[in-house]
Amino acid sequence: MKVAVSCDALVARNSVISIVENILSIYEDAEIYTIVHHEGKIIGPVEQRRIHSTYLTNMITEDTPFGDQWWKKAMFIPGACRNLTVPCNVDLLINITSGFSQAFSKCEGVYQITYLAENKFLERKSKFFREKIFRTYLESWAFKSMKNANELWVTHEKALEYWKDKHPKVSVMSPFFKASDFPLFPEATRKAFPNDFLCIDSETLTKDQAQKLIESLKASNLKFKFVGEDGHLAELKREESDPMFYGSRCAGELAPLLAASRGLLTFQAVGFPTRAAEALSTGTPVWMPKESEGHLFLNGEGVLGKEEGLSDLPGLFEKMATFDLKKVHGQTTQFHDLKFRSEVKRRVDKINLPQHC
Repeated sequence: MKVAVSCDALVARNSVISIVENILSIYEDAEIYTIVHHEGKIIGPVEQRRIHSTYLTNMITEDTPFGDQWWKKAMFIPGACRNLTVPCNVDLLINITSGFSQAFSKCEGVYQITYLAENKFLERKSKFFREKIFRTYLESWAFKSMKNANELWVTHEKALEYWKDKHPKVSVMSPFFKASDFPLFPEATRKAFPNDFLCIDSETLTKDQAQKLIESLKASNLKFKFVGEDGHLAELKREESDPMFYGSRCAGELAPLLAASRGLLTFQAVGFPTRAAEALSTGTPVWMPKESEGHLFLNGEGVLGKEEGLSDLPGLFEKMATFDLKKVHGQTTQFHDLKFRSEVKRRVDKINLPQHC
């Protein structure tokens, strides 16, 4: 069986790239189809595969996935997807989408599974005149193109309720994170950690939000450190290597930092909260906004935000020290990456693939 994998963009590491890598570990000869690819930006198995991309690779030069430039050029995406064809010698196309890549052209006999890992339309507020004009058209196109898939996988029950009357074959596929990279550190090791600062998920904040949060934390005399991709917050850095910004790091560097902190603040609105799961797996409590979809996945010990706001940061900081670390860690085991991989393989093995041209 010849398998191909598709996704929206290969420009920087994010949760979708982790899913793509997981799928590639099952199908070692799979080629990749994507809308935009910036060569060499993602270290790892992705760049070792043959990658096919659209002409938008030369038009969208930002290395931030779904940044302003993406949305300025979004009107061209439907045409670009039509012009990139998955060939007839492919039996199965596994599409990991954030709302766009489900629409690549393909031969009639190519069986397509689309995994709606996140919906970027839900978290984007139109900023530009051209974007506002084409927004309705794009959302309608994205919705209709979901029918390209023979099967649609969604990440939670709420999404299943929405899609079950709109797609003939939809089911829940629980997301994952690399749990083995974020262990619960031994008690003796944790005692050596300072536990006197907060980590902030920088990827989920705008510059204005980050500025206000910095002011509030400083007013409360709380230590903090931004973690994750922070290029969009460059104006807030006091110097090029500002220690307040830890940046994007590998799991080996990030896991001890999360474990050493009192808690993580993440403002992710939609999709599976990977950074939150990573923190909880190390035994570190997490705060997410009340309206965040993250609460659909993580709602046990050490998950805050449903009732707690950020008006009392010192109080929140103290509350984060009251949880049972093993219980905080325990709720994340259901999202283990090995469990996801075995479930994908089990489902694919059950498919009776049609004969294609």
